[in-house]
Amino acid sequence: MSDIFDSSSFADRQSTIDSFERLPSRGATCDIFRVKVFGKWHILKQLKPEYRGNIRYQEAQRKEFETGYRLEHPQLVRYVSLSDDGILMEYIDGETLTDRNNKHSDYFKDKKNTEKFIRQLLDVVGYLHANQVIHLDLKPDNILLTRINNNVKLIDLGCCYTDTFTDTQGHTDRYAAPEQLNGRTVDERTDIYAIGRILEELPNHHIYNKVIARCTAENPQDRYHTVAEISQALKTKVKKTIYSLIILSIAMIAIILTALILNTESPKTDVTPVQTKDTISQVDSSVPVSVHVLPAPPTAVHNMPPQKDPTTRMKEEAAKLIDQAYESTIKTFCDSIFPSPTTGKYWAESTTLFHQRISEISDLLVKNYPQVPESTIRQETEDRFQHLVAYVFNKMRENGEKGQDS
Repeated sequence: MSDIFDSSSFADRQSTIDSFERLPSRGATCDIFRVKVFGKWHILKQLKPEYRGNIRYQEAQRKEFETGYRLEHPQLVRYVSLSDDGILMEYIDGETLTDRNNKHSDYFKDKKNTEKFIRQLLDVVGYLHANQVIHLDLKPDNILLTRINNNVKLIDLGCCYTDTFTDTQGHTDRYAAPEQLNGRTVDERTDIYAIGRILEELPNHHIYNKVIARCTAENPQDRYHTVAEISQALKTKVKKTIYSLIILSIAMIAIILTALILNTESPKTDVTPVQTKDTISQVDSSVPVSVHVLPAPPTAVHNMPPQKDPTTRMKEEAAKLIDQAYESTIKTFCDSIFPSPTTGKYWAESTTLFHQRISEISDLLVKNYPQVPESTIRQETEDRFQHLVAYVFNKMRENGEKGQDS
């Protein structure tokens, strides 16, 4: 710990230092101290003794300070001052993403926590890119989560690339894009590769597999070109979930409406009991006995085709009328991709219209086939409705999956 006192300038300023302590550091070139200056905690980032006389590392530290000092973002560490002792930065009471995953593995199992983390990470990286800064060392050890409210704080701009400082120092292999490892040109997509690697380490990373796959594509051309594109892809994923819930809700509403119709409109047939002397003699006279009189069999007519029973004729007519309604409402969706904002809206409208047509057809069949129980007719039409809706919805989903795979 005595290394920090090797600098005479630091020794001259000891009167401003209330206390200090060395912090564990995973950095290869710098030591990290927590120092209290005028009663307020700060972080002092100081070159290790073996690098202090090296002009290249001195310039890298100056680059980090000058880049960070001009930036201001709630998810980015604040740079305070630069001296011969090193860089003085704000102290953040929190833990690295690595430690959060190791010590509190359940934290990211809550979807809200994961979404907040990703949103804030993308926001701060997007801010850097908008200010012509590429971080180039995005990794869990350089991302802090504060103890209050668990907000993201991005640290360590030591490897960053800017229009002014194009010389970068080092990287972390696990999160470095192929172009970094091969010494080729870097840009925003280099940071996007690292974002994909970071998302891979979240406990529920499988939710974002498609986003991760595109972030970490070998060829930069195949990745997202901006952080905003990642945000949009994640929003689209949420919309897909919402529209899936919408269609399930529509189906449930249709089922409930059908149940209500069947319960409220089922035929109430008053059967007048027919009693005979034999019947009365065999049972208690206080209990009426219903006698169902079967119709007389039809007289056989030679050379005439057999007549279809009313239920069969009703089903055939129902199929014909429902097919017509199907073709005029939801059949065209078989070539669509669900869900999309536009498709979802018209799908909801068309399925509602289709169900209205089904209700009209059901009413017509009840009127035309009084011999068939109303409950049978209602059930037949509703079954056909649900079958066709499910068929079209599955076709749209298959189209979407084919589009994503291609």
